[in-house]
Amino acid sequence: MKKIMLALSIALLTVPAGAALAEDGAESVILPAAGENFVYDNKVSGISMTIPGNRVENQDSNGPVYQAYLPDEGISLSILSRAHAQPYMESQMKEKLADAEKFLKESIRNSGEKQLYLKKVKIGGETAFMAGTSGKGEAGNFGVIRYVFLRPDGTAMVSFTMKEEDMKKNSSYVEQLINTVKFYTPMQKISVKGTAYTYDIPASMKVDYDPPVAPDHVLVAGNRLLMTGVAVLSLSENPEFSFLPSSLSGLTDAKKEEIIRHFQDKLASESTGKYVKNVSFLFGPVHGMDGLQLDFDDQGDHTRSYIFVKDGKYISFDYIYNLKEKDYAEGVIAQSVQSISL
Repeated sequence: MKKIMLALSIALLTVPAGAALAEDGAESVILPAAGENFVYDNKVSGISMTIPGNRVENQDSNGPVYQAYLPDEGISLSILSRAHAQPYMESQMKEKLADAEKFLKESIRNSGEKQLYLKKVKIGGETAFMAGTSGKGEAGNFGVIRYVFLRPDGTAMVSFTMKEEDMKKNSSYVEQLINTVKFYTPMQKISVKGTAYTYDIPASMKVDYDPPVAPDHVLVAGNRLLMTGVAVLSLSENPEFSFLPSSLSGLTDAKKEEIIRHFQDKLASESTGKYVKNVSFLFGPVHGMDGLQLDFDDQGDHTRSYIFVKDGKYISFDYIYNLKEKDYAEGVIAQSVQSISL
């Protein structure tokens, strides 16, 4: 088992070798909490999992590695995870998944363990490779059930090690535990220059507070799959937004229609206006604040803006992505919008 843990941690997760082997002899700490659950939540790699409160944690567990023994079930749990420096594009995922499956097969073969099965499964909407193996150690025969996840944001492996004769008995419990795994995009909190506003964006994004490509924005940030930016403009100093009221709360239908007409005219007047299509407007609360959600497509890209008016300022949190990366982008935007603070 040591060999495959080491190989997977190095090649899939870039985990230090000593950490990957810690379950086989490091000191542990007993953390009893009978009848309660514990939520393991790694915000750096973007994975959470609910496990029994009654557990014995490996003291050598660190950022990318979490290991614990579950005494009630006789299962050793290992979670290895890391975030990618840049998210994988949708066009890369098929090849990356094939590479992960090939590597898992080779690692099992080279470990000396016997492969019992290897199949592709869906866990909470995520694709995973599930492998069952058996082997012989100093304490006798053991079995391992592994799940390897490869997502645009990162890679994770969750392993359950037990006595070989307990594999059948524990299979439904392992399934119950693995179905508590949730993934999300690791985020960083960004301050909007010159204001008290903040919001969360992917940790993989680099921030430019003086963007030459968008001089009307106080910041622009992006990674390989998504760009975001924030515009903060004084209504009194920018006549193009003089049509906006002092607040977007309590608007009449007539006022909403007037605002929509002005934005439509503004989009049409821009250099790429003739390419803009699928324009939509949605007035309503955005994370507890009254605002306007504006969406449109432009030559294969999608733009979404969350627009607010406060203290005499036009405030817009903008997101742009290629339509091919919609699944990733929409998940990130949903996280980011919930963090906006004005």
